[in-house]
Formats: sequence, C-alpha cells, structure tokens
Amino acid sequence: MKHVGSSRAWRPVRPRSAPGLGLGALSALVFNLCLLLLPAAGASAFFVVSRDQLYAYELSPAGQRAVRHRVERLAGDLIQLDFDRHQQWDDLVAMQLMNNDVAAARGFLLSARRMLPPQDANQLDHRVRADAPDAEIELAALDLLTPGTRARYEAIVPLLARRSASGAGDRLEPGRFTVLGDQRDFEILAQAVLQQSEGDPVHFVLTGLGLGLGGDFTPRMAAGASALIVSSRRQDYPSALGQEIRALVGSAVSAERFRSEALRLANGADAAAYPNAAAAFRAAVAPSQMAALKSALDQIGAMGNATSTAGASVLLTHARNLRDIPRLRLVAQAAGDRAIAVAKGVARDGALAVAARGELTFSRDLTTLIGIAGLALAALFVFAGLAIMHLARRAWAHFAEDPDGGELVESFRGAWTPL
Repeated sequence: MKHVGSSRAWRPVRPRSAPGLGLGALSALVFNLCLLLLPAAGASAFFVVSRDQLYAYELSPAGQRAVRHRVERLAGDLIQLDFDRHQQWDDLVAMQLMNNDVAAARGFLLSARRMLPPQDANQLDHRVRADAPDAEIELAALDLLTPGTRARYEAIVPLLARRSASGAGDRLEPGRFTVLGDQRDFEILAQAVLQQSEGDPVHFVLTGLGLGLGGDFTPRMAAGASALIVSSRRQDYPSALGQEIRALVGSAVSAERFRSEALRLANGADAAAYPNAAAAFRAAVAPSQMAALKSALDQIGAMGNATSTAGASVLLTHARNLRDIPRLRLVAQAAGDRAIAVAKGVARDGALAVAARGELTFSRDLTTLIGIAGLALAALFVFAGLAIMHLARRAWAHFAEDPDGGELVESFRGAWTPL
C-alpha cells in the first residue's frame, strides 16, 4: 500500500472580503451619527425655546374658552357622588358664603353647567347660550339655588349684572392690599439680614423693591409681591416653589454683598439705618437676575388683577415651580372667579396649572433644529429598515441552502416562476 501525500505545504486560506462589507460599515457609521444627532438636535431645540421664550401663554378668545371649560370640568370633579349633585353644588356655594368668600361662591355658581346633574345643566343651557357673559350665567344659575342660599348670595355677593348696569366696571376688588412695608419695616428686616438671624430675606428684598430701591417697580409688580408674601405665609404654600423663589431673590439681591456694602458704608454707624441700608441694597442688585424676578412678580400681579391679591395668593399654592406661574396667570385671566373656586377645592397636584396650555412660536432657529431632528429620525428608520431587510435576505439564503428545507424552497420558487 502506497501512501499518497501532497507535496505542497498547507497555507491558511484567507476569506475574501464580502462585497458589501464597506457599504455596511458606512451605513453603521451613518446610523450611529444619526443616533447621536437626534438627541443633540432635540436638546438644542429645547434650549432655543427656553432662551427665546418661544412657548408663551397668551390669552386668545379661543384659548380663553378652552381654559375656562377645563377649569369648569375640574369644578365638576369636586362632586364625586352623583346621587344628589344639585344639593352638593348648592352646599358648596353656601359654604363659601358662610366663609364670606365672594369670589369662590361666584366661581361655583358660574361653573354650574359642569357641576349640576344633566337635567339641570340642560335647563341652564336652554336659558343662556354657550358663549353668554358671566353676568347672564350668574342670573340664570341663581334660579337653581335653594331659596335660602339664593337669598344669602344676593345679600352678600354684588351681582355682575347690577355692576355692569351701574357702570362700576367688571370687577369690584375688596381684596386688593399691599403688605410690602415702609422704611421702618425695611430697617427692621435689614437688621435681621445683617445679623444673619431668623429673618425673611424674601420679604426684605420685596420691601426694598416696593420702596423703589431696585429700579422701576410697577403697581402690578407690587401687587404680585404682596400676593407672594401672603401666599408664603400659608400652610399649603408649596416648598418647591418657595425654594425657587428664595434662589431667584437671592441671586437678584445678594445678601452677602448687601452685608459687606452696608458695613463698609456705615463706617461704624448704624448699618441698618435706612439711608445706609438703601445704598447697600442698590449696590447689591444684579440687573439680569432682578429682571427675571420682576417678570415673575409681574405675572403674579396679573393673576391678582384678574382675580384679587388674596385670590392670587391662593392660586400660587398650586404652583409646583416658577414655570407654573405663567400657566396660573393664564388660568386666572381666562377663568376668573372659577379659578379661585377650583383652587380652594382641588388637590395641589398641578392639575390646575395644566389646565392652561400655551402656544409655541416657530422661529428660524427652532425650525432648522426640528428639521435636523426630523431628518436624523427618518434616517434612523431607513437604516433600521435596510438592516432588517438585509437580515431577512440572509436568513432566506441560509434557509434555501439548508438540506432539509432546500426542496421546499425550490418548489416554492418553481411555483412562482413566470411562464
């Protein structure tokens, strides 16, 4: 027996590169780039919206109606038992009258369409049209109150129809007041800041603004500052909002710089004396942060103008953060007394602020970023689809070469071979 051998030495066989390997690597590179570009463009778009304040809460007629209807639905949700909605609605109005809360009592009365049972709501719809003014809704809803509650309402609450007929304006606001303090109050608060004792730095800064130490301070800003102080003294004042307000106030007027300037200017005299403390206050103001603080106070003041200073203080308890203040301002302007009534009844979980939805203005920068994000997303879908198709083709090829399934594939191909 002869041994047959090979005279050639063994050499490793190098696999040939697949023809689509370069294209696959390029596709993977583009896919990864799009995967990074999509969140980057989205984050940049969010930054542009915040920087240019493109998402604004402006009051339009259609938006006002929509916000008002959402607030009325929240008022209707306050009645959780359907067995006697009419009596529960009447009790809510009577309770606010007993508390001498005119705004909340009127707010529940104006929300009758959503709070009453269907038959009473239909009766109200037949008497007044859907876009009727509040004065007509108030008069129509009065007839649905029990005689005792109606008599008490007419005795306590100034009817909107009577005020309109007398030319007294749309709103009588007994709750407007100011709690900012005078020069003596400013000195007391300044002394607490200088001693770093248990003082109220927010009240100190707002009192200084009310005295004109931080530049122009409009009456609406003063009303907003008063509402903020009143709200901060409530037990239900949100802690998260309080922290953001303190941070904003602290950046607008630095307490450390105020102390150093007051001690430097006093030169051994009374550093908390008004002339000295006022000069130190002006030196401690940071203009850009002060503008942001004044803008927030102006928003709160607008809430007070739409309701009352006391009403704005109640609405502020529903603000989870500073971003909710423009939303609540829109709620106050759109719903008025309805917002006050709902604010006293619903849970402080942000539902009242969510009732307001702003409008986004598309600038050129924002449109460009959205376009880039859209192209990146479309490219991701395309490359993902191509990858799936490629995997499907490879699976089909392996299935065709499989000995166990080859005949089935060939018969399938033959069945679809054109004649």
